[in-house]
Amino acid sequence: MVFDCKMIINKLSIEGNKLNLSASISCPFDMDVTSPKAKIVFECGSKTRRLPFLVTNYFRQKQSDSCIVVCTYTFLIDKIFYNYDSVSDIRARIDFYYGENEVEKVPFTVSTNVLNENPNLELEEKYIEYECFNGVTVFDSEEDYDASKRESADSYTFSFDCENSNIILSKIPQARQEISFAQRSRIIVPVVRFVFFVVRIILAVLLLPYFAADGFFAALDILPKRQTKQIDGLGKNIFVQIKINLSSFMKTSFKKATFINNVRKPIFAVCRLYYKILSKKDIVPNRIAFMSGRRDELGGNPQFVYDLIKDKEDIDFQFLLFSDPSGHNKIKNIRRFLRLYATSKIVIIDDYFRLLNIVDKREGVKLFQLWHACGAFKTFGFTRLGKKGGPKQTDPNHRMYDYAIVSSQEIAKHYAEGFGLSDECIAATGIPRTDIFMDSEYADRVRKQFYEKYPRLKNKKIMLFAPTFRGNGQMSAYYPTDAFHAVDMYEELAGQYAILIKLHPFCKERFEIPPQYSDVIIDLSQEDELNDLLFVTDLLVTDYSSVVFEASLLNIPMLFYAYDLYDYISSRDFYYDFESFVPGKIVFSEREMLEAITQNDFEQDKVSGFKTKFFDHLDGKSSQRVANLILENLK
Repeated sequence: MVFDCKMIINKLSIEGNKLNLSASISCPFDMDVTSPKAKIVFECGSKTRRLPFLVTNYFRQKQSDSCIVVCTYTFLIDKIFYNYDSVSDIRARIDFYYGENEVEKVPFTVSTNVLNENPNLELEEKYIEYECFNGVTVFDSEEDYDASKRESADSYTFSFDCENSNIILSKIPQARQEISFAQRSRIIVPVVRFVFFVVRIILAVLLLPYFAADGFFAALDILPKRQTKQIDGLGKNIFVQIKINLSSFMKTSFKKATFINNVRKPIFAVCRLYYKILSKKDIVPNRIAFMSGRRDELGGNPQFVYDLIKDKEDIDFQFLLFSDPSGHNKIKNIRRFLRLYATSKIVIIDDYFRLLNIVDKREGVKLFQLWHACGAFKTFGFTRLGKKGGPKQTDPNHRMYDYAIVSSQEIAKHYAEGFGLSDECIAATGIPRTDIFMDSEYADRVRKQFYEKYPRLKNKKIMLFAPTFRGNGQMSAYYPTDAFHAVDMYEELAGQYAILIKLHPFCKERFEIPPQYSDVIIDLSQEDELNDLLFVTDLLVTDYSSVVFEASLLNIPMLFYAYDLYDYISSRDFYYDFESFVPGKIVFSEREMLEAITQNDFEQDKVSGFKTKFFDHLDGKSSQRVANLILENLK
């Protein structure tokens, strides 16, 4: 059955390099679909860029049993492609995802609103729509737009290619002096500010006795107070007056976030200057640098690749590895990063690496993202544009990668969107660390080592409880331990299952396990590799964790304990409709979980199709494919 889907463009205007777009998409209504999605795909030459087209309204039309999805957003045209300047037209199309239905190049008509606002547009009558729905413009922030406008002297016009469902954006080139000045000022201005900031610090230290005396006499009402709000206590009054004096003199706030930001900007400017000096040197043609801010020793995908190429004598291997969240701010790490990033032919990372945002990657260096997760489950990166905790359009995060590996071609478009990359940068090689699931000798060795360590579990079924974190990232990550009562579950199941707990590495919480249960309920959040635990798992209980992809390779029965599903959808969301996507039964309470386990109701028949959809390669040779790709680029 053909999925009938069409679109009306309600609003389209361009102000300088700001594209304001609003559209209404209509399609048959499905009550099981909770989160329809639209994407806008920009193409310019061989470059592509996918961005979410934010859904601002979604409602049902009962008379026709259809629904209307209203999408609205404002895009910065000059920020669509990363460090790519072309005079060619940019073609934009809208893709729509509704449950299991995917429509590329949604056909559209144009509302009379757009034509009235743009009288010079020429459009055939059949492409004009007289009814429309109004959307509300959504933009990251006016500050972002103003900053972008200062950096660009280009403006754009638009036209329609309705027959091919394309919006065409054409550049009107202007003088480029402003841009070159802005580029120079990116280093010069912060450095000058940094010099003055240091001078003010030195003067503030010299004047500290004066500020202290002023604060003391102001607190005693002998001199006028700078702080008019009533404060109890002489000591607190003195402290506040001194703080206000210093803040006023140094022209900065002493609030932690503001102060750190004011200090960080000029320091990063100095780093960019240092990096430019380092970039005058030749790139070391045989150097491969491994970098990670999530581990102190090499591991995960980079480890599998390194093991295949480490014996090659003609390669200069370098490493920058740390797990401390504050490691990105340490001078020794920043210095080493700048040196390696400026001189290495190949740089390999396995997660978001914040230091990459300080400088622009020089030409000739190839950056590989060996992302730690499989498949495409919960949204990340630029897919969260416009949502709380999501990035801004102007953020450089992830966009500098030359290659990012994925497990299948099916999910390549989602990673291109999340990373802000062109489609050509996504390589469906398979994920190196999944090779172990096709290695029977490795599986036997892991099982043997596990039962030697935990002999009491040898004759028990094992339930692995492995949820993902809540929160916006590493600094705010948590899991509510009162959501899962391990002791009660063990008793209700009459000891049939031992329970292993494996929280996300970002979570600091730990379950309190009474001593009498310590042999059968074990929190391994700080121990053992999650993938290794799957080899002894009889039942996986998770929620929104990407561990489901690895578990599918071993055909493990799964339960999805999604007690906060709709909150999670509204804050984080998924690439696919959760309830039709997951390879197992969804339960919303511990009682439902218990019933499903006692009845062996896991809906395991979903696993096989899930596995073939998200893995193109099941041959155990993904590490070799990635290694070959790296060595080809090294040459």
